Amino acid sequence: MTKILHISDTHLGLRQYRSNIRRSDFADALDSAVDIAIDEEVEAVIHTGDLFDDPSPNVPTVNRCLDAVSRLDSEDIPFLAIVGNHERKRDEQWMDIVKRFGNTVRLSTSPTQITEKKGGNPVNVFGFDAVRNPEWENYDFTLEEPDNEDAVNLLCMHELFEPLVPPHRGQPYHLDEFLDRLNFLPDGLALGDYHSTCNTEVNGVKAFYPGATERTKVSESTDPCVYVLEITDENIQLRTRTIESAGRDNVPRDFLVVNVEFEEGHGIDHVERRIDEEAGGEDIAEKVVVVRLRGVDVPVTTNDVYSLLSQREVPVPNVDDKRQVDADFDFEFDEEDIDDIDQMIEEQLSDLSFSPLSAEAEDLVRDESIDDDDIRTEMNHRIRAAQEEEFGE
Repeated sequence: MTKILHISDTHLGLRQYRSNIRRSDFADALDSAVDIAIDEEVEAVIHTGDLFDDPSPNVPTVNRCLDAVSRLDSEDIPFLAIVGNHERKRDEQWMDIVKRFGNTVRLSTSPTQITEKKGGNPVNVFGFDAVRNPEWENYDFTLEEPDNEDAVNLLCMHELFEPLVPPHRGQPYHLDEFLDRLNFLPDGLALGDYHSTCNTEVNGVKAFYPGATERTKVSESTDPCVYVLEITDENIQLRTRTIESAGRDNVPRDFLVVNVEFEEGHGIDHVERRIDEEAGGEDIAEKVVVVRLRGVDVPVTTNDVYSLLSQREVPVPNVDDKRQVDADFDFEFDEEDIDDIDQMIEEQLSDLSFSPLSAEAEDLVRDESIDDDDIRTEMNHRIRAAQEEEFGE
């Protein structure tokens, strides 16, 4: 049996909520994945993109990555990876630097062969870096056909595919349509970019996302995981390991989300009461605590809430304030003529010379169903896509 650890979306360097502690958390999660690889005695580790959160990670972040890869090297475990959309650069990629370690390979259309230590159950691993949106329709997905017919073929990609990814999460491609574009079907499709653990089978191809190794959004409620692939005689079995199972303290770090609905007369004591209710008696001194302020605009400021969280020794606090402001506006309009305030806004905006991208940003900011911290991430993706469409690489 050949064992491979599948990890993805480690997002090294991400300062979630502007916190250096969170940046360290993401590196700790990668270290935990390495712990699992060593514990499982795998033949290789595959990483399906977004090793880094940004095309320009700082030196400490790169060093943490190299330390993790070095640990794999000392255990004779190859590290095979592709480039994700977050870390993608114009020319040379960070993977071209990381692969200077003798155990590291940047996957390509040519097969990289992995076998169990006894020499049986060979696996050919291929990879495509994240494909830019404008290039997708005409992209050449031809793979070099391997010589060893008895091997299992595994293709690594960093894309969103239906039916694994719901249509409302980005713009997923149809998996069956993509498979029709390949010159031969792999046995497995190891995927990245979607931060939930899931798998399916389409046209005889087992497709799977391991999820991210840390939570990049408050909406990601599933446990950060990796997959252990156990491959025997053209059969791929998936086994989930949580990052928590590595046994490191506060890895991954727990989240506590506190929704505070203010009414007239409420003060900071109402916030503290809601925190205690949601904590359920647990200590919050090591958690990421996200407090959402809603309802009436009572005289409690975000700084008041941050001070309260500081007193409770919360290492990573975040306050999201979307209260309704009770203000008098010096203008009049006929309520019979205007049924919806959004309609009035749309009419005013139509007179402005907004670019399509600016209009999208305005829509995101006005959408109350989207968290403030998610707006920046979503707009970064849209801006990159627009830049690539307009200017190419």
